Amino acid sequence: MKMLLVVKQKDIEPDYIEEPNVEYRDRFAARAVLKDGDGRIAVLFARARGYYKLPGGGVEQGEDMSLALARELLEEVGAEAEISGEVGRVEEWRILQDGALHQISDAFLMQVTGDIGEPDFTEKELADGFEVYWANDIDEAIQRVSQTLNHNDVEVRFMSLREKTILEAAKDLM
Repeated sequence: MKMLLVVKQKDIEPDYIEEPNVEYRDRFAARAVLKDGDGRIAVLFARARGYYKLPGGGVEQGEDMSLALARELLEEVGAEAEISGEVGRVEEWRILQDGALHQISDAFLMQVTGDIGEPDFTEKELADGFEVYWANDIDEAIQRVSQTLNHNDVEVRFMSLREKTILEAAKDLM
């Protein structure tokens, strides 16, 4: 998997002073640049916090990456899809309220293979006001996620930079 970006807390919060001996927990994730038959790109809009993100999420211990991504797409978009290519990897080194996180996100180009049903959002996603938004094309998807690069929420800034980087790399492959 090609490395697209490594982003650290100081890249998001320039005034952050790194503490020595921080122990990071690893989290692996899969992300999809999901295209439908009309060339639209799926992004998720979190209405409560006002940001867009790519579908995908955590890979559970022992779970195959492609199976995890298929599960996430069914849950978050209501779509079955197949991988058509690799986009690349983004590593995030984040400081959270409950500890430090080293998140490794592998991103894939994916194509919807059947009918699109209803998502099955988690309680947290429902509380965040998640909804599926179909951007007309990759440029609109990039524009949507880029809107929150300067969001007041540090976590949203991390996500926005990750998603923008993935979408720009995907555009070069399409």
